[in-house]
Amino acid sequence: MEDLRTGVNRGATYGLFGPPEPFMDQVRALNGRFTRVNLFWSQIEPEPGRFDWTVVDALLGQLQDGDEVWVTVCAASPWATRRATRFLPPSPAKEPTAYERFVGELVRHARGMVRFWQCEIEPNVPMLWSGGLDDYLAHLRVFHRAVKEADPRALVALGAAVPGAMTGNASWIAYFDRILAGAGGCFDVFDLHPYGDPYQIPALTEACRRRMGAHGYVRPIAASEFNGPMPTGFPANLPNLGEALAAHRSQFLGETPIPPGGVLASQAQPAVTALYERAHELPDSLRMFLDGCPPELEARRFRMAGRDIVTRTLLLLAAGVRRTAVFQLAPEAAREGSTHTVRALMFGTFALMDADGTRHPTADVVELLSRRLRDVTDVRRLHVAERPDIYLFELRAGSCEPMLVAWLRRDGLAGEDEPPVPFAWPWPLPAAHAVDAFGAGVSADVAGGRVRLSLSVTPAFITSGSSR
Repeated sequence: MEDLRTGVNRGATYGLFGPPEPFMDQVRALNGRFTRVNLFWSQIEPEPGRFDWTVVDALLGQLQDGDEVWVTVCAASPWATRRATRFLPPSPAKEPTAYERFVGELVRHARGMVRFWQCEIEPNVPMLWSGGLDDYLAHLRVFHRAVKEADPRALVALGAAVPGAMTGNASWIAYFDRILAGAGGCFDVFDLHPYGDPYQIPALTEACRRRMGAHGYVRPIAASEFNGPMPTGFPANLPNLGEALAAHRSQFLGETPIPPGGVLASQAQPAVTALYERAHELPDSLRMFLDGCPPELEARRFRMAGRDIVTRTLLLLAAGVRRTAVFQLAPEAAREGSTHTVRALMFGTFALMDADGTRHPTADVVELLSRRLRDVTDVRRLHVAERPDIYLFELRAGSCEPMLVAWLRRDGLAGEDEPPVPFAWPWPLPAAHAVDAFGAGVSADVAGGRVRLSLSVTPAFITSGSSR
């Protein structure tokens, strides 16, 4: 993982609730060079000893030179696991030998075309792992052995850490501290899913490295899933979200079963329906997350989401993360059940495009960001001593030409209405070119060896303009 790659997470499922549609052309159109796909045991070995390679072959058949794939393997099976299900939550295998055979057959079938194999999505989330911590460690050991025997060059990723998630009485960091203590070296990559406040990313990545170091590990960190903002990120929303968050917690902790048909079979939840019924009373910061909200609120939410994607990506790369994947490319189906659900409220606005390929404004942001980062080898934050609210990053590429990204840290909702701030920084070239995260031109002048422009809450990319 010497190089730096950004990309897109396909989504929660692929080919589980419908035909496995082609999607890699869409990833490439976004300049993505890295993608993650979740595959379920139930898709590949629906009956003991009978393998169905339809979904796997649909994925592998789309790959071209330069594509890099991360497959998360979810042990959900109607016959092979302790908890019978096609979807969620995965659980330990009844017979570890059956699981080892399955993983080995899957990895061998991929013929070295998949670089990363991950053992479950987020094991510290009961909705995504129906088993204890010791169960996961045993599961991981079998998974690691099967992957390495089938493809010694493949990299095994630990199931992702989700900051803020609770498993029983253990915090996420305490949970993964115990995972690291018992992992026995059975992983090559640590995965982090940094939802929540993006400005906590430097501290989160440092906490992961510190805990790995305490157990003797030096492993690269990936972020195979992230996005924002969520409705819970706005204090004004919280008084209105009590019942909805209680329903979310119940599902999160595995107390509320997930329909066998997944989101396609989801039914409206009363707490969310109640929000829709009094939408006109809700603050704009919550109303904008409701399906069918006024166009001006939807447009503002898309602008906030675009800024958020750039913010998270730059903070991750500056923290030394070498692989990032925005969640998610698109829903698997044109209509994923009721929009009056906690899942739709919390995560439904993350898709970069519709199932039919219709792009949202955030897709354009990802395309521009990934193009700017394509040849970058290192990202470093530069601190502006007199203005700690200015976030400034230097992007280093093979060429010697400077590249900067800068923005003001302000309130997520109202920040774009505040006036810009004059900014100057040393610049070795006679001219500079600047565009914001949405591709709009930003006036930039060079005088006295400094580039001068006005900064706002929207990230601005500053280059020589000769190649970008």
